[in-house]
Amino acid sequence: MEYKYGNTLIRIKQGYREIGGNFIVIENKDNTLVFDQGIRFSRFKKYYNVNIQPSSASELRRLGIIPPSDEFNKIYISHLHLDHLGVLHLLNVGTLLYVPDKDTFNRFIEPYKESDNWTAYISPPLGVNVIDIRDNQDGVLPLQVEHSAYPAYSFYYNNGDVRILYSGDLRLSSPLKVADQELHNRIHEKTLLEEYEERGLDTDILIIEGTNFSSAISPLQPHYFNEQVNNIFENHDNSLITVSIDPIDLEELAYLLLVAKEKGRIPVFSGRRLIKMASFWISKFNLTDKAYQFDDKSIEFEIIDEEEIIRSPQDYVIFTVKGNLIDFGRRLSEIIKGSAVISLSTESNAESGEDESIEDNWYKALGFIIYRLRISGHYYPYELRTILEYIKPKKVIPIHTEAPLTMCEYINKLGYSCAENLP
Repeated sequence: MEYKYGNTLIRIKQGYREIGGNFIVIENKDNTLVFDQGIRFSRFKKYYNVNIQPSSASELRRLGIIPPSDEFNKIYISHLHLDHLGVLHLLNVGTLLYVPDKDTFNRFIEPYKESDNWTAYISPPLGVNVIDIRDNQDGVLPLQVEHSAYPAYSFYYNNGDVRILYSGDLRLSSPLKVADQELHNRIHEKTLLEEYEERGLDTDILIIEGTNFSSAISPLQPHYFNEQVNNIFENHDNSLITVSIDPIDLEELAYLLLVAKEKGRIPVFSGRRLIKMASFWISKFNLTDKAYQFDDKSIEFEIIDEEEIIRSPQDYVIFTVKGNLIDFGRRLSEIIKGSAVISLSTESNAESGEDESIEDNWYKALGFIIYRLRISGHYYPYELRTILEYIKPKKVIPIHTEAPLTMCEYINKLGYSCAENLP
């Protein structure tokens, strides 16, 4: 899809009529920028499964699963979910790669560098210039947003010809904001709508995600999510509780650490990626006084033996990722039957490529009591009214949704205008 405004051409090369895989090219005679360059997991699953894995990054590009990013030398990444970050292996030497936070990016990308499967292609080659997004020289103003990855940004870009806001992925509220406003404010000094109100920004084109316009299941509102989590902890006060969580989902981790502390449980981390990211977040934001980890190549916390967990399961809450949780359960299957699992659901299969049905089969076989909770990293459709009232765009281009025309009908009813000639 292409849209021209003045002398600027906006090309939505991926991310239109699909969730994830965003690849937005903005060009005029003076500059060309790319916003995101994600993996199209909906297409990935057509060619690969557990038995058939990608043979090369070039194959992924040839199949249209990743975009031709090597044709461009300035790429901006809104957040580190793979449907936005994508595969960096094919970027040319000298490419300027702007990331949400360089320290977070380096911590996040390290395990991929040592991967023995296709995810090794995610990390950039030597010679790509990784730069903090706040240090760009293109006049791109990064505006922090709440999302299920941290940090995450929208991009406000004024090239003198057109004023564009690219939303990235965002939500307007979270469990942490409801539970602890002070901690939330330490993590997010200001968010998108606050910045718009304070700076008085004007917008010609709003390129906005609409993930939940395509969703058949409404995710939990933050206060309902908090209520559910508290009920689980209270009603399983004599049992081990395990949480599967995304390593870069800082806000959910921070909230659950608050609950664990309130309930007198000590967090225990399992899995290298989660251990490294949790250590980073805890140190940066002082999230907990004490934490352990299971034995791992990455030593960030004091190591605890599984036998100690078995002796007093009510004193701990285990944080892990989905695959590690299954391995833990298989090792201790006879001991942990009847314990509770809080499985924080993925946003959408199209965004992550995960198949949760296999995970569910294992939970049942191992005798876990399963609580699958979905707290979205995206705004609810009715919240689009609030967003538009702050942004006041002249034109709106809906992306990251399977229902762009439905979005446009709603946008028109709210008194705003979608870009003409949407395909």
